[in-house]
Amino acid sequence: MQASLQPASLTRSARLYGMILVFGLLLAIYTMSHSSKFHIVDEVSLFAVTESIGLRGEVNTNAIAWTQWVNSPGEVLGEFGPGGDVYSKKGPAPAVLAVPWYLFLHMLAQVDVGVGLLQGVLLWNGFVTAATALLLWATALQLGYDDRVGAALALVYGLGTIAWPYANQFFGEPLSALSLLLCFYCMRLWLSGRPQMWALWAGIAAGLALTTVTAHAPLIFILALYGLGAPWLQQWQARGSDHADEAMVDRTEWGIAVGLFAAPLLFAGGLLLWYNQARFGSAFDTGYHFDAGEGFTTPIWQGLWGLLISPYRGLFWFTPLFLASVAAWPVFLRHHRLEGWVTGALSLVLLLEYSLWWMWWGGFAWGPRFLVPLTPFLVLWLAPWVHELTHEGGLILGMLPRWLSGRRRAPRPNLSAGAWALLLLIPLSFLVQISSVLVNFVNYEIQLRSIFPTDWENPLAFGPPAQGLGDLLYSPVIGQWRLMADNFVVNTDLAWLWSDGNVQWLLFGVGGAVIFTLAVAFAQWWLALQRGNGDGYAADALPSVPVRALALLLPVLLVTVWLGEVGRNPHYGDPESGYRAILSEICRLSDGDEALVTIAPFAYQIPMNWLGTECDSTLPIYGYATNSMEFPEADEALSNVLEKYNRVWFVTGGLPPNDPENTVERWLATHAYKSNDIWYGDFRLLDYATPTQLRNAPLTPLNVALVGTGTSQIIVSAARVSSLSQAGRVLPVEIYYRLAAQNVDDLRWFVQLLRPEGYPVALLDTGPEDGYLPFSALPPNTELVERAGLLLPDNLPPGRYELIAGLYNPAQEGAPRLRAADGSDFVRIGFVVVQ
Repeated sequence: MQASLQPASLTRSARLYGMILVFGLLLAIYTMSHSSKFHIVDEVSLFAVTESIGLRGEVNTNAIAWTQWVNSPGEVLGEFGPGGDVYSKKGPAPAVLAVPWYLFLHMLAQVDVGVGLLQGVLLWNGFVTAATALLLWATALQLGYDDRVGAALALVYGLGTIAWPYANQFFGEPLSALSLLLCFYCMRLWLSGRPQMWALWAGIAAGLALTTVTAHAPLIFILALYGLGAPWLQQWQARGSDHADEAMVDRTEWGIAVGLFAAPLLFAGGLLLWYNQARFGSAFDTGYHFDAGEGFTTPIWQGLWGLLISPYRGLFWFTPLFLASVAAWPVFLRHHRLEGWVTGALSLVLLLEYSLWWMWWGGFAWGPRFLVPLTPFLVLWLAPWVHELTHEGGLILGMLPRWLSGRRRAPRPNLSAGAWALLLLIPLSFLVQISSVLVNFVNYEIQLRSIFPTDWENPLAFGPPAQGLGDLLYSPVIGQWRLMADNFVVNTDLAWLWSDGNVQWLLFGVGGAVIFTLAVAFAQWWLALQRGNGDGYAADALPSVPVRALALLLPVLLVTVWLGEVGRNPHYGDPESGYRAILSEICRLSDGDEALVTIAPFAYQIPMNWLGTECDSTLPIYGYATNSMEFPEADEALSNVLEKYNRVWFVTGGLPPNDPENTVERWLATHAYKSNDIWYGDFRLLDYATPTQLRNAPLTPLNVALVGTGTSQIIVSAARVSSLSQAGRVLPVEIYYRLAAQNVDDLRWFVQLLRPEGYPVALLDTGPEDGYLPFSALPPNTELVERAGLLLPDNLPPGRYELIAGLYNPAQEGAPRLRAADGSDFVRIGFVVVQ
């Protein structure tokens, strides 16, 4: 049969045109089935690395530090490094490879093109998966199949397996699939007599797989044995035969190939060691807590059942097509013995590896996500049966009308049982995948948690439910259709259909037209293959160069429209109010010497989407939870922020001022100098100066006693303020004082910067620890410090201004000020020169 599989002659232009059509069609379908949103925290962690590298040249994930204190340890995707910074435990390759795409989108945003950076980056795996489909096509050609088989395998992979839903999520598994298949493909080329540089490309692909998931090391070893050991196997098999001399291995050439393969792989390993050192202070620390159970601790039979058969994550439920793959493997093995054993070993090792993994189910995910890297190999096993369906005499050709097939009489299908089964399983698998992208699978995962409550006796457990075959009706595969039946619009996971029923008709129309056009063009390309009478592509069927260029431009057009339309989704905020308005204000005032601290964990996607669009400067973000300051790492990180930056913007969402549970705001109240507090809808923007401006400021003795009716004596002993400042900046002030006796009333401080004429140009009203501590609770005879910040107006003229401060009693009528012995109702702090 091998000879019959050889591809018919096909011009490079015709093949390239077909591949462009498949790539564009898949990318268009992925784009139109995309949600433009995160699904689970793993995606957030990877994107935070991409953003950190792209905007700041760093690798921390401080923007989502709040994820360190979520309910389930299984959702903690980061680990603390030296200094209290948070770093992702994920392999760096997926995040790093997405950086150029992020920077391209950032460049567009900087020329006032309204692009949401997060939404745009989430499309990245669509490109990766479409590229993997083309690589699968090329692999089929290398194994001797024709372009009809290659194109069919590409489409089956792209639309009939769990590769489709993962093309729409920001996980590392699609890159694992691409890199492992690329390594296999390059090794196959080198073994077929191609130049040794293909061994180098195989090493690069292996290094990419290793830096995506370190646990892929056993798979890389298998691929290395395949490529580098096969020549020696062939020499051994040919011993004593007439071909023994031809099979002799050229040791020099083989040694060069080994070096070319090993060099990038060793470089990747060195990068991983450096990355670990940079993150956690140790080259061998990956961030995973193996001593706490985050390792290969699951009983193997439990993991195997879960990954293959269980209704919750069983591979064959989520891609029924792979039942045919398993059955087709012996057939594939007969035609491609070495490749059959290699791909079989890859599949078995990865399956066993993740059957042992402590969280084999992959958290909130669609199907067995850890097995996504195997999908192109499992589809490749189908090649002999796909050949039956697509080749001369196959069912697909036989189903065509005579005027389309170009034959006088349509051939009668002559198919094996496996090919018939494949014909039934392909549409079934397609239906499963389309259900996964139409509605949000996370909604059903949440429902499962109420049906199968988590066993909190195991602190690392967060599932998995629906393990027995008796729970089949609770499988997410069926649950997706339940969500559609319950309320399709509310549960939608499509960017062009919002949960309130709002349809983005422009995007829907353009997307539908692009998909239809590319599908028709591909059908015409396919029929041209059929009309080639076994001699390849019909000579008169190849469109002109401008028409072929259109196949490239149509997906670009769709992605452009998609980016423009999805940014209006209310999930990412209103540009005129709330969080987005805060970001616009911060970016308008930013001078590059500030940090942003947030407590808005339910709106983290808004700055991820828009901060890089709004800001020219690389503003670092520290995203915390209300209780974060209970942990020493957060204290250390924010202390470093106050040492490094001159200004801190603080954003809260859905929290009242001085919330006793808001440990971060209280910490800032006792360590920084608040100057402003403004509400933007349900969000607050607070503006703080940091102690950096007071490093060289002297402590000025004052020793002024203030007293009022019914109050104790308050001695203002000293103050610290910088003598120089600039318009638009926050001027930090420290006032040192003590109480002669405990005060009954809750007094408040006022701080003002006065023009020579005596009227204020900047002022602040505050209380002890910014209101967290009532004045009446202050201890007597104790040195106390009041920290205040004065926001100087942007248009404040240069000059010399006087700084004063004092106390007043809001509990008494008229809120009288306390007075000094000379009768004045304020204390002169000093003078500030505004430059």
